[in-house]
Amino acid sequence: MRVLLVDDHPVARRGLRAVVTSHLGECEIFEAEDATTALALAHDKRPEMILLDARMPGSMPPDELCQELRELLPDVVIVIFTAFDDPSVIHACFAAGANGCLLKDTSEVNVGAALRALLAGQFVIDPRIAREIAPEVSRRYEAKAATRLTDREQEVLTLLAHGCSNRKIAQQLCLSETTVKGYVTGLLHKLDASSRLEAVVRAYELGLVVPGALGA
Repeated sequence: MRVLLVDDHPVARRGLRAVVTSHLGECEIFEAEDATTALALAHDKRPEMILLDARMPGSMPPDELCQELRELLPDVVIVIFTAFDDPSVIHACFAAGANGCLLKDTSEVNVGAALRALLAGQFVIDPRIAREIAPEVSRRYEAKAATRLTDREQEVLTLLAHGCSNRKIAQQLCLSETTVKGYVTGLLHKLDASSRLEAVVRAYELGLVVPGALGA
């Protein structure tokens, strides 16, 4: 597995490297000390997991970096590591696509368990952070977990987010328009939406489609 560590402190990166190696086994690990290097390595190395310091130097806010990484690697697991200075920053990172957040004083054993849980598809947040920002963040991710889509439904939803008609979706997926209509009806039900537009908006709120897809 490929893992990218993004932190401006070499000592912190060494610590994270030791934890990843100890708890995730054989990994190819890359290191970045700023957002520019992180994006370049993400593009070139295509990591499956990114551990990101929420307080990076430079002009790019951490939530913007999260969003760019998410757009570049839709399936990557993004984990925020922070000393927890500003709850709004953490919430913004979640909204931009982060999968979890851990405090830097978390024990090595707990970090290892959290990383394994994240790789298994779970959402992980330190309880101390949850107490500050849990209400809106937890609702979002609990709703996402409850909204389970099949691979075909996800394909249809993605094309809906691109503004495709039923006919265009049918052409893209080699399905009949009647079949596509059935999928769209099912998505409206699962997303508790009364229209295609509402379904797409709801999907963005739940993180079921990649941010920025409408303009793609």
